[in-house]
Amino acid sequence: MRFKLRRATIADADAIAAVFSPSFRLLTFLPPLHTVEEDRWFIENVILRDCEVTLAEDESGIVAFLARQGEEVRLLYAHPDRVGMGAGTQLIEAATRSGVAALELWCFEANTRGRRFYEKRGFRAVRFTDGAHNEEKMPDVRYRWEQPA
Repeated sequence: MRFKLRRATIADADAIAAVFSPSFRLLTFLPPLHTVEEDRWFIENVILRDCEVTLAEDESGIVAFLARQGEEVRLLYAHPDRVGMGAGTQLIEAATRSGVAALELWCFEANTRGRRFYEKRGFRAVRFTDGAHNEEKMPDVRYRWEQPA
């Protein structure tokens, strides 16, 4: 299934948060640190301010999004009922074609599905941490993708 991609605006904050909150909560190995209201505030006041956010939409509306700050992929989430349908792949492919030389991101070490997703799309693990520097204090992995020479 191909999704329509477009750039997000501030008017999309509620719909983006409606994807982010339930998707993030699928990561049941993480401690619950934020409310849905705090997630929405974060999307509107941090992500939409600091990042270029690309949305994937189908007939139901926004189903996934990718937030990128330069070469850093800050967030990539699909709504739980759309996981595995190709929206994330389409968003990553668009980011790799955006003219950047490389992309980097963090993924929780316990997020095996996410790690497989990135590795299948050419990202390689470049650093493992004990999580001391992330909010959740959970081990994570730094991934990097580079444009082919």
